[in-house]
Amino acid sequence: MNIVKKIALGTLSLVFISSIINAQSFEDAKKAINAEQFQKAKALFNNLVQTQPTPENFFHFGDLYLQLNRPDSAKILFTKGVAADDKLRYPFNNIGLGAVKLFEKDNAGAEAIFTKIVGEMKKKDYAEFIYIGKAYTYEATKNLDKAFEWFEKAKLNGEKDVNLHVFMGNAYKLLNKNSEAVAEYQRAANLQTDLLAVDVNVGEIWTQAFNFELAESTLKTVIAKDQNFGPAYRALAENYYRWASGYPNKRAELLPLAKDNYSKYLDLTDRSTDSRYRYLIFLYNAADYSTLEKEASDFINSPAYNKNFIIAKRLKGYSAVENGNSDAGYKALESFTNEVEKTRINADDYLKMGKAQLNLKNDSLAISNYIKGFELDTTNTVVLSTIASTYFSSKKYDKAALYYNKISKLPKASLKDWFYLGWSNYFYYAKLASDGSKDASLMNKTLLNADSAFTYVAKKANNIDAYVYLARVEYYLDEAQDNPKVKEAFDKVVELTLAKPELTNADKKNLVEAYQSLGTFYIKSNKAKSLEYYNKVLELDPNNQQVKSAI
Repeated sequence: MNIVKKIALGTLSLVFISSIINAQSFEDAKKAINAEQFQKAKALFNNLVQTQPTPENFFHFGDLYLQLNRPDSAKILFTKGVAADDKLRYPFNNIGLGAVKLFEKDNAGAEAIFTKIVGEMKKKDYAEFIYIGKAYTYEATKNLDKAFEWFEKAKLNGEKDVNLHVFMGNAYKLLNKNSEAVAEYQRAANLQTDLLAVDVNVGEIWTQAFNFELAESTLKTVIAKDQNFGPAYRALAENYYRWASGYPNKRAELLPLAKDNYSKYLDLTDRSTDSRYRYLIFLYNAADYSTLEKEASDFINSPAYNKNFIIAKRLKGYSAVENGNSDAGYKALESFTNEVEKTRINADDYLKMGKAQLNLKNDSLAISNYIKGFELDTTNTVVLSTIASTYFSSKKYDKAALYYNKISKLPKASLKDWFYLGWSNYFYYAKLASDGSKDASLMNKTLLNADSAFTYVAKKANNIDAYVYLARVEYYLDEAQDNPKVKEAFDKVVELTLAKPELTNADKKNLVEAYQSLGTFYIKSNKAKSLEYYNKVLELDPNNQQVKSAI
């Protein structure tokens, strides 16, 4: 063999060996992702895009960052992937850029990208549909109706694609449609038998369905297949935590198992930054706030922490507030809301800040945060009650009335809400009168609002207190001694109170007020009846000087 042939064969051998190494690296990176060894996966992909900067490698590297909720890093890789596609034959990096648009809440921009890609597809193409569908399944972009629209399009030619069924199973799992999810995972398993991550997902579904024993056996089967597959230990830990929460008598047995399995998961993922971060989310879902506060603090103060893991500050804030460390919790959440992109702030962030300020007796700041939370999620009617009650306890009765009025218009408004609506208006009127208000129209309107609310509660529930306040409101609306509406309300107070088997001190106080008012009502028209009521007052309150003078 001449020297030229030797050189040529040597070069071919190097190319062949290099392609094998790169192929192995790609498969190793995918395995690392499935095993939630994200630090290892990032290192492998980083090497791949430097040694073999193909559109495919950039796309899968970028997709990893989307899974880790880091769209900025993903965008950089997808952009490089588009630039590396000199023949314009690989559309998936553009799909990735569309997904980034979804993370940025630019739905129109994403749809424009997806429409362009679909317009360039060939008749038998389908993988684009799968990954466009997947773009709508990440936590920050979740729109599962949209996802299924795309998955259905992929079915025409892609029914035998494993990814389609895995992604559909994941989407059904997010919807808690367990039967549909398991069916899709089974279809995927029929196409490929070594899908350990899918088996873990099935175990998690049994956990969601409160079938803890089946979840345990399913996940232990995964571990028997591969003792180094970390996600199985994580899912087993989460199963034990849920199990312990549902069966308090088993907590002593199950909680140590949960922590032991999560520790194994952390070890198998090299206690990487990403796995430690996921541990924080696990602790939050498990409502282990005492451990979470400590772990989140340690994580935030570690050299590994950076802005990509800023949600750790949210979790620290939530857990600190729940643990009663309101000042630390508020500061963590204030730092989080100041640093994070505004699109990532949710209603609960403000609600927790409000709760912290309420605990710290800063009612004004608490209300301000509650209102911000409600503006972000107007379906959260519970916070309306919190705002209203905080205004009421702060004696800002006009504001309390405003929010109780909003509550009264909701289908689930309670009689208590209606009563507080009446009370807020009643006390607001009292404040206006005390302040010497000259706004007769406002004062009259406030009384009428109170009258309407108390009338509603009184008639709906035959409520004594509502009738007492209704009588008072009617008196302020018309201060005539012989006001028939006042008499009617106090008659009901007497009737309902005397029907009780035993009278409390509050009942006796109500009767004194009612008898005294009724005695005054009859003082001109029927002196004998008036005297009868006044004597009833003296039976309950012998030292009542006003009644003695009237007699």
